[in-house]
Amino acid sequence: MNFFNRAWRYVTRKLSKSVLLGITFFMIGNLVLIGLGISDAANNAKILTRQSMRAVVNYEVDNQKFWEYTNSLESDEERNEAYKNYPKIDKEIALNISQDERVKAMNYSVASPMYSDGFENVPLGNEEKKAENGGGGAVMMEDGTQFEYKEPNIMIQTNIVPDSIEFVEGTNKIVDGRMYNQDDIDNANKVAVITKELADVNGLSVGDTIKLSSMQANQLPYFENMGITEDMTKLELEIVGIYTTLADVDPNDERFNWMSPYESPKNFILIPGTTIAQFNYAVSKASYDYYVSQGQPDMVGTEPTLENSYNASKVVYLLNDPLEVDAFVEDHKVDLKEYTFLNANNEQFKKLAKPLDTLSFFANVIVWIVALNAVVIISLVTALTLKTREFEIGVLLSLGVSKVKVVMQLFMELLIIAVIGFTLAVGSGSLVAGQVGKMVLNFQQSASEEEITSDNNVYYWAGDQNYFTEITQDELLSNYEVSISIWLILEIYILGIGVVFVSIVIPSAMIMRLNPKQILLA
Repeated sequence: MNFFNRAWRYVTRKLSKSVLLGITFFMIGNLVLIGLGISDAANNAKILTRQSMRAVVNYEVDNQKFWEYTNSLESDEERNEAYKNYPKIDKEIALNISQDERVKAMNYSVASPMYSDGFENVPLGNEEKKAENGGGGAVMMEDGTQFEYKEPNIMIQTNIVPDSIEFVEGTNKIVDGRMYNQDDIDNANKVAVITKELADVNGLSVGDTIKLSSMQANQLPYFENMGITEDMTKLELEIVGIYTTLADVDPNDERFNWMSPYESPKNFILIPGTTIAQFNYAVSKASYDYYVSQGQPDMVGTEPTLENSYNASKVVYLLNDPLEVDAFVEDHKVDLKEYTFLNANNEQFKKLAKPLDTLSFFANVIVWIVALNAVVIISLVTALTLKTREFEIGVLLSLGVSKVKVVMQLFMELLIIAVIGFTLAVGSGSLVAGQVGKMVLNFQQSASEEEITSDNNVYYWAGDQNYFTEITQDELLSNYEVSISIWLILEIYILGIGVVFVSIVIPSAMIMRLNPKQILLA
């Protein structure tokens, strides 16, 4: 370890040179610490925001892409043929994806507004205001008949698996009886699970039966001409469970005064997807037979089946970890058919995170520029000082000190100064990094505000719920905080050692070419 002792003595003896190099490393350390601190804070903010979001992925039809395709077709005949093959969610693919160990729950759900038959819905509290605004109205059918329209008041929510997202997350909870099970799904049993509020309003309990209708009674005469009987429009269900739900309508919603009763989660009735599929199939088949008998050419090739009587507009997967969302999408996107995709709401997240991404990019660029300049400067300084130290090096070599140990002495000299400089930089850089990070972030935020569009005014129909966690840019940026962790400090020292190591390469090559005899005779 004599080379270490010689390095320490040289550093303490040549104080002016050591101080200048120390200041250089100090400045480099500060710039690198600021860059890494900002980049690390930006990445942490995105991770923390992701962790606070619901880990949801939608399996959806890419309507935009399909519309672009149909618009590119030249004739109406081609477009009509394309519409007959409108892309749908593939049930087999959806179930295969749900077997992924990262999936906690799946909603393969179809929702249908219906009419209560012999029982009342839970009032929303907007009835008086809605009556003042007007409601109902005459509806004209194709044959010229009219009837007074009455809006549905019950929402049927279905699934093809017993464990829905709402029950897994705790939004819904069974308080009496049970949830419909796999046996109910496999056999299309006519069972229902209703809310406690709906049960209380009507004095219903587990074991009772309820009736629902798919249309108003005064509509039936028109549809009877099509072979649709009253029995086909009635669905009688046995109540097997009663549940409570934390979900509710928002009285402050600008649409509240116009909301229909079926939009309230208190009026949701849960039944197996196979049960509603059989119910829909009977009506669809009767309608198809009627139109075929009328010689409708457009009906050719559109005969309904029990399988296509239950078509979800999307399938929702709840994952175990929000940070696994991107990997989940990447792993399963190859399994999908054309014009379908896995939607993780990444576009909105990326748009909101743009200031952080820009900040992180420039911070990393600064780190690389500083590191490269440091290597050039330190290498140049070391190489220039070798000329003044040739006699010292010649004496060491003539005394039998190996060239490797001479190089190690130079390396240790730089390393000692670098450690001192970076240690001082950790203290000052920790104070500066936070302030610089906030200033740059504020600039990036103000520059990107005009590019961000808010989806707050988008309304999601009660039957097609939005499971994504809606966030604002303020919520995302509130997680941005520059802090210097022990791991970041270790990165600084590792980077410093790397800079010193690379910087000593050129001087090492010069030393290896030196001849001690020529040096001493010069």
